[in-house]
Amino acid sequence: MIQVTKLFVKDRLFTRLPNTSCSIRVNSAAIDVPMRASLNRLFEKQPVTVTEAPETQAADIVVERDGSIVARSSAEALLQSVLLVNSDVYITGSRDLSETELPEVLKALQEIPFLVRGYPESDSEKMLLLAVSRAIERRAYEAGSGTLHVGFQELSRLVDERGTHQVYEQLSETEIDIHTYGQGDVTVPDDLSVTAHTGESWFHRHGWFVVFTPEPGDCDPAALYSIEREPNRWGGFWTFQPERVTAIKTVITERT
Repeated sequence: MIQVTKLFVKDRLFTRLPNTSCSIRVNSAAIDVPMRASLNRLFEKQPVTVTEAPETQAADIVVERDGSIVARSSAEALLQSVLLVNSDVYITGSRDLSETELPEVLKALQEIPFLVRGYPESDSEKMLLLAVSRAIERRAYEAGSGTLHVGFQELSRLVDERGTHQVYEQLSETEIDIHTYGQGDVTVPDDLSVTAHTGESWFHRHGWFVVFTPEPGDCDPAALYSIEREPNRWGGFWTFQPERVTAIKTVITERT
């Protein structure tokens, strides 16, 4: 009975996502064959269809949801955010937080459940969640206040990954109330102004989330919520809807 309850809690947010059809339409003149192949691989196992754009489409890439176009982006923006980078860009800090940009077509994929594999099964799928994580952290940094709840699984990631440490050094310079979650395998250094929540619960060990709630009127909230369903396989989604962000924050804070 305890296990059933845990499964229900961690999956509850997924069951409440809207049922929607989504496609990415690509202008073949804007992206070369190798990059189109990378784009196909990125989404081939996801509930998103990649199709050829009609001749009348002027934009490089558009997202269509339930028959309506909801976002447009250049091919270059998508290449620089996920297709031409790897996780080392974020882990080593070779890309500054201010350079992190989430294209409109990726923002438009909010509230779609993704199941992604890490390396070596896939060298690109996990980039979706990494790119969204950094984009939310940048949003928080630019706001300069509010609250941020972040799940690392192991707090050593926060300390030992240079790029991640640099990001949270920057965030620590703001007025943001930062809460980090994970197994307490290291002591968080004083240069990081965070409240560390350590433990061995399911959310501490398997939760990957970045939840930003700004001060009223500052900007829109944002959240990534992801769970490790199997070793190196993650189910996750992101959202910019205030009610959904609040629901994610509530589940996390009530269970850790």
